[in-house]
Amino acid sequence: MNRDGAFGNPALVIVEPRGTSVTAEQRRELAVRLGVPATVFVRDAERGIVGIYGSYDQEIRFGGHPLLATVEVLHQLGAEVRELTPAAGPVACRREANGTVWLKAPAAWSKPWRFYEMDSPAAIDALTGLPAGEDFTQVWAWMDQRAGLVRARLWAPRIGKGEDEACGSASMLLTLRLGRPLEVVHGQHGSIILTHPVNDIEVELGGRCTVVEPSAEIRRQVDDLYRIS
Repeated sequence: MNRDGAFGNPALVIVEPRGTSVTAEQRRELAVRLGVPATVFVRDAERGIVGIYGSYDQEIRFGGHPLLATVEVLHQLGAEVRELTPAAGPVACRREANGTVWLKAPAAWSKPWRFYEMDSPAAIDALTGLPAGEDFTQVWAWMDQRAGLVRARLWAPRIGKGEDEACGSASMLLTLRLGRPLEVVHGQHGSIILTHPVNDIEVELGGRCTVVEPSAEIRRQVDDLYRIS
């Protein structure tokens, strides 16, 4: 979310009932139908086993914002989460007392985002889409290089993905490229992403999440799926 505690990138976190027979295909179909940028299915809360699916008809092997959201949801349910395991592999997690959630993972697990440096934050603010010839690209510019403050936005038209308000995975790759901790002011509304390189492979990704109840229609579709499983 941004400095005012608003916006950010939405994710739906579904804690599945024990013994469900829902299939991967049913999870994928539900995620596409609901249209949320990322839907996380917590298949085993105790072991941290999760599956992540995008609204653009793809499984997400590793995703920053959906995993951060999952840590926060499980925290609200009374669980202390130290590790989540999406399709890419185990991800170390922690939550600070101030509400900032962190994960640590290899940046290479991210999608192969491209990067395009622009002259100024104002040039990025003025964008309505990617510069000509770019796709699957995070555009970025320094707001304050000494402080590690970056302005960034991201689009991926070739997979049907519009603007991503808070792309943690791309920001992890940018962190390795620049070799330093960053505070990324991301998206149209300025969502805050924090990063810290651990070594030449892993990056810590941090952010704050707000948990809200899903709409009645989303709850109905989720309940219907698990009622028939």
